[in-house]
Amino acid sequence: MELVIDGYNIIRQSPVFKKAEQEGLEVGRETLIKYLEAYRRLKRHKITVVFDGQNAAHLSPQKETIAGISVIYSPYGQTADEIIKRMVMKNSNLVVVTSDREIINFAQRHRATSIPATEFISRLEMAFYSAIKGVEEETPSTIAPIKKGPSRRLSKRQRKKQRVLRKM
Repeated sequence: MELVIDGYNIIRQSPVFKKAEQEGLEVGRETLIKYLEAYRRLKRHKITVVFDGQNAAHLSPQKETIAGISVIYSPYGQTADEIIKRMVMKNSNLVVVTSDREIINFAQRHRATSIPATEFISRLEMAFYSAIKGVEEETPSTIAPIKKGPSRRLSKRQRKKQRVLRKM
């Protein structure tokens, strides 16, 4: 699974990251990457974080790899949203993590899966705290719940989202 994360959107949705960002943008980014590093070690997903670099002096996207996480800064005059949209157009098998309604709609139109930032943040924090405690990932229970009432099948998009969430 390949995750594409709207960096500042995640930072501004979480109280932990927002508090770190108050010390400085760099501190907020470093804190997010530290949490993502713990998540990556636990889940082994490919992760790309895209940050806005609109006011930066570079004219092409700046890319770097930190602890196995690909970090992209958008070039002068472009937003992270535009970079994420371009990535989705190239590869519709991505999982986009953002709360930006425009990007969510764009991802759905291109058959990519989108996860709200708030849902991902809770998983990110659990991965970070389990990494601190040295706990390995728990395997889900194999006992199926007892079904009651009439069956109702979710839409194809909702089933795909559920499969992605189970893997996260």
